[in-house]
Amino acid sequence: MLKKIFGSLLIFIFLVLVGSASSFAVVKGLESGKRSVIKVGESVTIPQGADVRSVVAVGGSITVLGQVREDVVAVGGSVFLKESASVGGDTVSIGGKVIKEVGATTGGDINEISAGGFSPAVSYFAKGGILKGLAVFSLLTFISFVVLAVILVAIFTRQLGAVSGALEKDLLRNFLIGLLITIIFIPGIVVLAVSLIGVVLIPVWVIIISAACLFGYIATAHLLGKKTLHAFKMVDKSMMVETLIGIVLLSIVGLVPVGGFIIKMIAVLCGLGGVYQTRFGTNR
Repeated sequence: MLKKIFGSLLIFIFLVLVGSASSFAVVKGLESGKRSVIKVGESVTIPQGADVRSVVAVGGSITVLGQVREDVVAVGGSVFLKESASVGGDTVSIGGKVIKEVGATTGGDINEISAGGFSPAVSYFAKGGILKGLAVFSLLTFISFVVLAVILVAIFTRQLGAVSGALEKDLLRNFLIGLLITIIFIPGIVVLAVSLIGVVLIPVWVIIISAACLFGYIATAHLLGKKTLHAFKMVDKSMMVETLIGIVLLSIVGLVPVGGFIIKMIAVLCGLGGVYQTRFGTNR
């Protein structure tokens, strides 16, 4: 039940993002006075003299001439770091290139994730390749989730970090709390359904739990990515990179029949408990 709700919420949010492809969003940073710049379906340019917190472009490229204090992430586009550019965190391009001019400075790593095999698969799917079509659908779902995770990490860095920290302190406790919430989920709907006012609140209850599952899963992925990097003596990586690595690892594990699903559900339950304990990361 939770998996279906989780998937439905993901698809809904992604469709909303795609539907607003021509819009430009400037989101006030929750961690500092700097803003995060997010653009969907268009390219982003950070002019010389500008000072922003982080930059995310989905379906467009990023050109940096000014200062970005944290990460620069382009999904489906390239990143151009001009001579005057300064990036404090990591620079990531998924499906594109990172082109850095002499004089540009970066405080983190430069990562290029290729998507070279995507176009042929899409073409094959268009010609009726069923198996390839399923593979493309899975790839699109994965990319959709990565896009959503990138945006959430850029906006709610501190909050996701708080949930991840709570998970690191006591993973078992958070799992048990998440399991309890899952157990009372359906009874909660039944209780609400017995009154007229309660019926109206059922969608709110479902949305809150679904959002908590999504938020918690991403926080769990961050903790997994962080621990994995530390195991390989790779420390001081940005939260964005740690989260992306965690998501990839969980996706790979999820390919294992039965066992993979169980592990991903455990990740959801742990994250759900962490979200409850920290009130969506607002209470440390």
